[in-house]
Amino acid sequence: MRRLDRYIGRNFVFGLLPTLLLLTGLFSFLALVQELEDVGKGSYSTLSALAVIALTLPRKLIDILPVVALLGALTGLGGMANHREIVACRASGMAPARMAAPVALMAVLVIVLTLLVQTFGIPGWERQALRLRSQITQTHVDGSITDFWTRTGGRLLRVGDVVMGRVPTDIEIYQLDEHDRLLRLIRAEHADILNQDEWLLHGVTETVLSGQSATTTSKPSLRWQSFLSQVQLGALIQPANTLSPQTLLSYIHRLQTNHLNSHAYRFAFWQMLSLLIGILAMALLGVPFVMGSLRSVSINQRVALGGAIGMAFYLSEQVTGNLAVLYELDPITAAMAPDLTMLAVAIIALARAR
Repeated sequence: MRRLDRYIGRNFVFGLLPTLLLLTGLFSFLALVQELEDVGKGSYSTLSALAVIALTLPRKLIDILPVVALLGALTGLGGMANHREIVACRASGMAPARMAAPVALMAVLVIVLTLLVQTFGIPGWERQALRLRSQITQTHVDGSITDFWTRTGGRLLRVGDVVMGRVPTDIEIYQLDEHDRLLRLIRAEHADILNQDEWLLHGVTETVLSGQSATTTSKPSLRWQSFLSQVQLGALIQPANTLSPQTLLSYIHRLQTNHLNSHAYRFAFWQMLSLLIGILAMALLGVPFVMGSLRSVSINQRVALGGAIGMAFYLSEQVTGNLAVLYELDPITAAMAPDLTMLAVAIIALARAR
């Protein structure tokens, strides 16, 4: 029986890998078309664009892993069905749920690998990609995170570091006149970015120069109207879905401590966890599809059907996510509902499979 389990698990993996490679090629091509539009702006080169594609591709693939898991199960186990191997397994007394066990085990291994990549890989890769894309606006970034400089007209911003991917620290804001003489200097220990146009500075020291005199005042906090564009801001902070789960939790705690709205980030955290459930659910859903009357269906038809189901599931998650953020629905319920529903459907389908 263990040999049969290994055989089923191996077929699932052999179905999953070609699907993943195919989608990797497709996503790489689409990303290349998009990135080439920015080549030539600032110092952004073709090599920079290729590096950005390589660094951001893992996160895009992880987002569609549930669909890949379903297609992998349909392709790998579908080959067994077409060769009547599924019939032989059933004739030996193996129940559908028992056949799903090695598939579930392989799905759990994929989940573990996904969690490791989300935690240790994607945050750093996305940070490097943002730094490369900062070349579009000639924003200056030294090192991997530290010493961020940007200028718009007579206003300059320097950020010494960014913690948790979204909290600028060691901030200096300069305001210059038309002759580049300093009029005002704001220093802050750290800041919370409320939105693209407004920051909440903490531990503020403000110096105003007038003629030969300078006036310095200290404030615990100060709301500052940002001059950064979306691209410039994107070169400084990371989107919530590119942070590790642990970092996201720390950032949520920080927002709640400062009495700021953390709903969008709580939803992003639970959506990361729901993805792991979705991988298992979609992998299990592929098992009942290769049994019964569907065993004579060709692999192409089976993959087309799985692709339609997978895309419907993916779109439902996106719609639910947008509605959850827009109307501030309960993050746990909104994030988990599609995946838990699909897991329940897979379990019921396995129980009824013949």
